[in-house]
Amino acid sequence: MFDPLYDQAAGLRTASERGTVKLVPVVLGRDIATAFDMLWMLGAGLSVLGHGVVALDASTREDSGRPGLAQHLRGEGIDPAMGDEAPLTILAAQTGLEELLTTSATLGAAAALTRLAGVFPADTVVLVLAPKEWLSVLFEDTVARPLVPFALQPTGVVDAYSATKVLLQAGNLQPVLVPVRGEGPQDMEHQALGVLLETSRKHLGAMPDCWPLPDPIPGESRDALSQWMLRIVESALKLEDSSSTLSPWTHPHQREALVPHLWSC
Repeated sequence: MFDPLYDQAAGLRTASERGTVKLVPVVLGRDIATAFDMLWMLGAGLSVLGHGVVALDASTREDSGRPGLAQHLRGEGIDPAMGDEAPLTILAAQTGLEELLTTSATLGAAAALTRLAGVFPADTVVLVLAPKEWLSVLFEDTVARPLVPFALQPTGVVDAYSATKVLLQAGNLQPVLVPVRGEGPQDMEHQALGVLLETSRKHLGAMPDCWPLPDPIPGESRDALSQWMLRIVESALKLEDSSSTLSPWTHPHQREALVPHLWSC
């Protein structure tokens, strides 16, 4: 399923981005299963394409028996390398991300993201799985493209609109909708997606990009899925050592970090 695409330009793109940590924010909402399904698919696919992948899980708090992001940020010597067999390493990250939210609120998002990127080896793709409010603070005013995975059903569409609103208005970010087809009639799902896009255009003043998961068409799904994954990597926020590709700030926002309940809407 995750066979690599034979893309002549893939090698050139990889060579030109050596030495960078790539950050991909992913919205974690009430539909945990859809978010984690996409996370595992991305991890397995990008691993086959030659990337090291780590996911930061904001729904799980670190502790002494389950070290994670907080320990990495404190330099406690936890090995961040991925296992040889697992295509994706998932780190508990609730406490660590809360610390980074405070850094972002006091020193600016650039400082928080540079600190985060410094934890991981170069060429790692870091999937930051967290609530929309957290991502809007941590990635505020950057060129990051938060992914909004959602099932094409009424509750999923409502949650996707809520996430789009927060990311656009609170974070000045450009989210990417990732609709996942369900078992309902295809025409009804297309209609629901159209309503979501039109409502965003009418009430939020912007129509977010939409990168749906490729349909599993025999003989075509591998290439389509590989192209989809490469698109996500190319849109990632890239940080190199202590420097960043972020827009410069002159006056970081001095405000309290948003630390809401994980499943608030």
